Formats: sequence, structure tokens, C-alpha cells
Amino acid sequence: MNRCRYRVPISEAECGCEHPDILHNGTVPLEICNGCLLRAEPDYLSDNSRLYTLQQSAGVYVPRPRSCGGCGTVKRRVDAMQFVWPYWHAGASGDELRWSIRSVEQHFEGQAKITVVGDRPPWWHGHVIDRPRIGPAPNRGFRDMLNKMWTIATHPEIDPEFVWMMDDIYFVRPVDLEELQQPRAYGWREDASNSWQRRKSNTMRVLREAGATNHDYATHLPHWAEKAKLRDLFDRFDLANNTLLWEVLYGNLHRSRPIRPEPFFARITAPMSVSDLRVRVRQASVMNHTANAWCEGVREYLADLLPQPAAGEVEPAGYVPTFRKTGRPAPRPVKRRHPSTWRVNQPQPVE
Repeated sequence: MNRCRYRVPISEAECGCEHPDILHNGTVPLEICNGCLLRAEPDYLSDNSRLYTLQQSAGVYVPRPRSCGGCGTVKRRVDAMQFVWPYWHAGASGDELRWSIRSVEQHFEGQAKITVVGDRPPWWHGHVIDRPRIGPAPNRGFRDMLNKMWTIATHPEIDPEFVWMMDDIYFVRPVDLEELQQPRAYGWREDASNSWQRRKSNTMRVLREAGATNHDYATHLPHWAEKAKLRDLFDRFDLANNTLLWEVLYGNLHRSRPIRPEPFFARITAPMSVSDLRVRVRQASVMNHTANAWCEGVREYLADLLPQPAAGEVEPAGYVPTFRKTGRPAPRPVKRRHPSTWRVNQPQPVE
């Protein structure tokens, strides 16, 4: 609906309106304020003379690029972003990597370049940087991850900026680069209950000695990172010999103050049905599950959410998904001697 063109209160005499009780402040419909219809059309140049004067004195306004909020660098539009999965096929619970890759291709708001660093699963014909698992060594799992991260930090086929993924991380809704660049972490408290927590405590101690913060970036979320800064971590903390958590080091040294992962992130820690899973992740954009939570319900949910195969995916004939057995195992049968052989049932000698 067209409105009275006057933006300041004027009298009915100035407007020429036939309705003297109406306050003319730009909210009166032209159908009622017929006095404005008698006025000449406003001149565009004169009405915007202040803007032209400001432009001549200050120049043409150019919006300043926004920073990512984490590393202080300026955001620039990228044509493609590389997503990298360190992967050991024999250690996978099932084909989680398939659904993780599908989720990125379907839900990342941009062009996604897919790279697997490790060994090639039989159903994947896309880009792979071959890096077999290291041989037997102390802290083998941690050392193998750091060995693959060194490959990511130094390999020419890895872009200067990338997103680090795990095979059990899935995008369940559209996600853009700005959301992935947003620092997200938990608060941290000292914990020595297992080797993972002890490794984290050691990493936090090293950060305190370096004068850095102690935010817990080991969140099971994707991590946007810069290749040069990752390489610097290996040199600065001698990660070839010190088994520290690279994502905790990187986040506390190269990111700004983080926010909590939830509700952007949902972590599944127990097997769930499809209906329960949909309720659990209804507000989330990224989902992750533990090894024990990988079950038929999770795979069915992902298959329904992500039906389109990834560009490098080839389904081998006869594939059967496997799941870890969960719950308390059945009790082992106990072999007992026949009561006739019990000492208490033996005849006692007569004295």
C-alpha cells in the first residue's frame, strides 16, 4: 500500500488533506491522505543530496572484509574447500567414512574437495594420499594420528587451508565455512581416568607453560585449520617425539575465545533407534557417535538422510554392514561336578 510521502508531522493546511484530524508522519495511506496526491513528485537528487555530499567527501563506501573470528585473518571467498580424513580401514567399526563423505558433499554450502589420508577403503575410488599405519610403537594410536597430521601439514596435495574430519563426523544440515571457522570448545578440568585424559592433561600443561589458554578443543567436531600453522606446531612442540593432542594445541594457540559446541553439535554415546536419533539431533548441524553407538539405527538414519552416493564412491557387490556387539555378554556356562562326587556326600570311614 502506498503511504503519505511526508516523513515528518505537518499540518493539514500544509498537506492539503481533507482529513484535518490525521497526523501526517508517513504512515497515512494515500487513499486517505488525498492532499499528498496534489503535491508534486519528490525530486530524487534533492532528496539524496546529503548522501551525494558525503560520497564526495569520503569516497565511495566499500564494506571492510570480516575476520573469521578465530585466527584474526580476513575472510575471502574460496571456490573450494578441502576436507581431509585421516583413516585406518582395519580400525573402522563399519563404513562410517562413506556417510561422513556423503554428508559433506550434500550439506557443505560450497564446493568440497574430498581427500583420505591413510589407506583406501574398497568402496572408494576418489583422492587418497597413501599413508599406512605405523608399526608397533608406544602410544601407537596417537602416534599414527600425528604421523598422518604431519603428512597433511607437508604434502603438496593438501591446500593451504583445509577442514580436518573423522570418519564418524556427519553434517546433518547445511553447514557453511563461517560456521566451521567458528571456535567451539568445552571447559577443561584435570582428569587422569584414562590414557586419553592423561594425554590431554599433558597437552594442557605444555600450553600453560607457553602462556596459552586451556580450552578443550578435543570436541569430535570438524576443525578448520591452516597448513602452515599446523606445520609450526610440529616444529615448536617437537611432535615427532612428544605425543600431544594437535587439535588442543592448535585451538588454544591460533583461535580466539570459543563458544560451546551445543546446540550446533550432537554427540551420540549409545545405540539409538531412527526415531530417537531424529529427536536427538533436531537442533544440531553436526553429529558424531562413539564406537559403541554405531548400530543399525544410526546407519539407517544416515542412509535415509544421505541417499546420494559420493562422487568417488563405488559400492562393491555383496557388501554387508557390520556393527560391534553392545550390551553385557551372556554368562559363560559353569561346569560343576556331579553331587555324587562331592566330598560331603562321600561315605565317612568308621572309626
